[in-house]
Amino acid sequence: MEGALLDCLAASYRLDLDGAEYVRHLVEEAAPLLDRGLGVMAYTYVARDPAHPVIDHLATSKRFDPHWLPSFYEAVEAAGVDVGSPQHPTGFEAWGHLTCGQASAVPAMQPLLPLLAHIGGSRDAFAVNALDASGQGLWIGAPLPSTAKVPAARITLFTRFAAHLTSALRLRRRAGPAKPRPAAVLSPSGTLLDAENGEGVVEVREELRRATVAFDQARTKKMRADVELATRRWRPLVLSRWSLLDEFDSDGRRFVVAVENAPPTRPPRKDLSEREHQVMTQAHLGHADKVIAYELGLSTSTVRVLLHRATRKLGASTRREALARFDALTKERDGKKSER
Repeated sequence: MEGALLDCLAASYRLDLDGAEYVRHLVEEAAPLLDRGLGVMAYTYVARDPAHPVIDHLATSKRFDPHWLPSFYEAVEAAGVDVGSPQHPTGFEAWGHLTCGQASAVPAMQPLLPLLAHIGGSRDAFAVNALDASGQGLWIGAPLPSTAKVPAARITLFTRFAAHLTSALRLRRRAGPAKPRPAAVLSPSGTLLDAENGEGVVEVREELRRATVAFDQARTKKMRADVELATRRWRPLVLSRWSLLDEFDSDGRRFVVAVENAPPTRPPRKDLSEREHQVMTQAHLGHADKVIAYELGLSTSTVRVLLHRATRKLGASTRREALARFDALTKERDGKKSER
């Protein structure tokens, strides 16, 4: 897996492919990482209504036989445990809040495990799920021939991969067919060359420099041999605001550009700061503090402080209570919007 994960991670930031091409490209890039003999499947989906998520683009790797799917969907429907169809992500209610996991380790997935036999005789599955508050996501996974436990270190690496996938999908949505406008341009060594379009960039140039150096070093031969360290340093965002991308000029010179890519939020109250909104939104998605810190490019201690402040402002005494109030206030606000 050394190096291949970084290649797949870099491929996730392809902005020049349309939706169907992007999913096909990703599934082939992910095959060396995930395939355990039965291939890999991936799809993008829309879950703005979590009760009725819909698949829009689906692709399978060469070793995944698409003819397995009809009998699997029929078995799911016959068992009455889920709405299984080519248009509906099977088991979404069970795994929609997860970023990475093994089916046999998710209690709500237990009724589906025997049905996986229709997928080439598999007994389990391992998957990565990239979903943010926009309700748009990407699932990529592989059937497994046994229920052998996936190592914790592998879960950690693919949780980071999921964070990058989420960031990349958001950037693709925002950029559309055009290149995203850079907030800052830096040399690969981290020198800030231009910040005409980036409000607040100059004030955090040191953080951007460090992130750029880590981004650049993650692709070196030395770092490719230590994918754990490379992914730990290369974060999806810098200070919960910018993603870093490669860019080349007409002479082939390489630069690193910082582009605005903050995660979507649905703030229920104006007295929460932007970052408090962000961490509460990620926590509402079911993400742990360490995962939120990685996703937003913040320290874990900063995330905890922001969650504590938000909890206090929401008039709650525990995280669970704060998330319940956040959810209720968000739904109330959404309801008022729909009435207008």
